[in-house]
Amino acid sequence: MRIGPVRTWLLAALLAPAAAQAFRIQTADGTNALATAAGDVLPKETLLIGQELDIRGRAERDLWLAGTTVQVAGESDGDLRVLARSVALRGEMSRNLLAYAAGLHLATGAVVRGDAALLGNHVIGEGRVEGDAWILARSVTLGGTWGGTVRVQADEIRVAPGTAIAGDLVYATAKAPVLDASVTVGGEVRPRASLLPEAAGGMGVTVRNRLWLHGFLFLAALLVGMPFVGVFPLLAGGAVRNLQAAPWRSLVAGLITVLAGPFLIGFALMTLVGIPLALALAAIYFLLVYLSHIVVALWIGHRLLRGPGPQSFGQVLAALSAGLFLLYFAAALPGVASFLALPVVVLGAGALVAARPLRPVFAVPGPPPMPPLKQTEPTEPPQA
Repeated sequence: MRIGPVRTWLLAALLAPAAAQAFRIQTADGTNALATAAGDVLPKETLLIGQELDIRGRAERDLWLAGTTVQVAGESDGDLRVLARSVALRGEMSRNLLAYAAGLHLATGAVVRGDAALLGNHVIGEGRVEGDAWILARSVTLGGTWGGTVRVQADEIRVAPGTAIAGDLVYATAKAPVLDASVTVGGEVRPRASLLPEAAGGMGVTVRNRLWLHGFLFLAALLVGMPFVGVFPLLAGGAVRNLQAAPWRSLVAGLITVLAGPFLIGFALMTLVGIPLALALAAIYFLLVYLSHIVVALWIGHRLLRGPGPQSFGQVLAALSAGLFLLYFAAALPGVASFLALPVVVLGAGALVAARPLRPVFAVPGPPPMPPLKQTEPTEPPQA
């Protein structure tokens, strides 16, 4: 499977604004569990968020699932994307599958009629995948039927007896997998140094190291974003409103800022008098570039977790955490960061530059009202 579909799925999720009529977001109730019965139908593209998800219905369009434990035994007519700690897939997916979990199980009855990208810590594939497969994990167990080429990178790869692979088996591991006599491979079985172009360089970066690195970057960004939102709530709110109401204006303002910033800094450095100004402009420029992804993360989290009525500081931090997690998780995937960085910087910087926070209006009190004049009753002249 090419990396292209993965890039397309993630960029569409993070950058393309979905129309309100064609997108549905549903979160779990107070029990943190969300379940759909076998007869339930999701006619729109849907995002389901909860601690425990049990999906047994049918999704007629793309389906997004995010939770701690996810089980899918229903049908998906569109693409299926899953992000969870533990995932068990037993249903039928008519198109592509993208799943990330610490423990990922593609059960025997599961059917994927398109391509599959499986990422996690421990991956077990025992179902049927009719397209190509791209698997990155610490340990991988292959079984079932694979209709295309299977590309696997892991520390340990096990191939169960009776596994059928119609295409090639390309593996990247220190120890070659052992194939039983009952295993059939229609193409070639060939090793490869690495399935990741970035890992093939001199740094020797593995998928696990990339995830750890981006996890630390996520925590660092959260520590910066919390005081930024707390100290400058009007500025952050104005930037998010810009992205919601006028994304094109934010895009134009961001392009001008990103392109003109280095030019102005270099122009100020040309004279000795302008060196302090250049240093100040460089500090502001760096601050805008870094805060840009915090603003975009807050916007994404606001779209996902927005509740009715005014938002408390805790709800704003929850939205910021969710948005930052999605951004850094996407950036940790191979080849996505290079496509994601520039749009995020341009949109976020433009939203900050064009932000017009709502200022509190202080009414000047008028003079106190004058007391009414007391009218004296006319006195009658004295009688002679």
